[in-house]
Amino acid sequence: MSPPDPRIWWWRSCTLIAGGYSNPVYAAFWHTALVRYVDAMDNIMAPTETAHTADNFGGVLTAAEIADASGKDLMLAVAVSWSIQSLLVEKANFMSKGFDHTAQLAYSIPAAAGKLMGWDTSTIANAIAMAVASDASFAGIRSKPLSEWKGLASAQSALGAFNAMYLAQGGIQGPLTIIEGQQGVEHLLGRPIDINWETEGYDWVPQSTIKKFIAMIHTQAPIECLLELIDQYHIQASDIVSIYADVPQMTYDFSGGGLYGNAMGDVTTKEQADHSLPYLLAVAALDGQVMQPQFRPERITRDDVQNLMKKVSVEPNADFTKRYPKDFCSKITIKTKDGQTKVHEVKDYPACRAIHLRGRMPLISLIV
Repeated sequence: MSPPDPRIWWWRSCTLIAGGYSNPVYAAFWHTALVRYVDAMDNIMAPTETAHTADNFGGVLTAAEIADASGKDLMLAVAVSWSIQSLLVEKANFMSKGFDHTAQLAYSIPAAAGKLMGWDTSTIANAIAMAVASDASFAGIRSKPLSEWKGLASAQSALGAFNAMYLAQGGIQGPLTIIEGQQGVEHLLGRPIDINWETEGYDWVPQSTIKKFIAMIHTQAPIECLLELIDQYHIQASDIVSIYADVPQMTYDFSGGGLYGNAMGDVTTKEQADHSLPYLLAVAALDGQVMQPQFRPERITRDDVQNLMKKVSVEPNADFTKRYPKDFCSKITIKTKDGQTKVHEVKDYPACRAIHLRGRMPLISLIV
């Protein structure tokens, strides 16, 4: 048997960040995991949906090496992938129908990576079809109690996308009506995905919201609000009797005990801690910060934070819910041992709002 043609992309050996080499499928997994697992990344937000758009970067970076692409081409692929996932967040309803936001990577990664590698539209379409049909992920990944898979699900989506690309490049045809056809994605979502790809812009990167704290995106404003309140009144954590947080419904659902489960349960791991607003507010009150040190196992399980988080209550606020995501409101009320009650409210957290620049160039023109 003759050795494989080194020009065929799936036989190439890709460089791994931090050292070593692998095939493109596992390189995409590795690079996506490195971007995602630290949890210091961006989000795109809609009233009932969200996604980490930086989940695309590991895949497009891997494709860029395969294609020996320029930095300009890499950033073009970033723009394509960010925009496709963001449009699916804004225009569809994946999470409200039980899908995880990593499911959208089946659309965005093959489109951007295929563009980088100079593929024709037919090959890209078949890759997307196979990835969408076979690599759907479920919102239960985010439900309590959270596991390590919370930080690796996007890497698995990237792996699946690259495997589908490998098959499409080899001539395998995918189910091209998987979105609008019988029993397709639109059937599962219960509505059409109403996106005019020929007119939509590709400028969604600057519309992402960047985290200030190493914690899930919907907890950023409450953490900021609490830290400002403590700083304003010089409150000592040892004097706190109770912490009450008013938040939008999305924050309550993800981290306060709503749709995704009990946030006051046993919090012993990083994954559980960064999706528990009671833990995050308690550790912020104690440490004055929420960064990597606040998620070390010995910090999470210490008595001071475990006891203080039991004094935290979280409730959804109807007005804040109506204003979200345009405003990212939070109100914190702290009662202290001397009988005083201190209240602080924020409309947002610093630097979280992005500049909206829509409609500069049709997205379809970049893919084809």
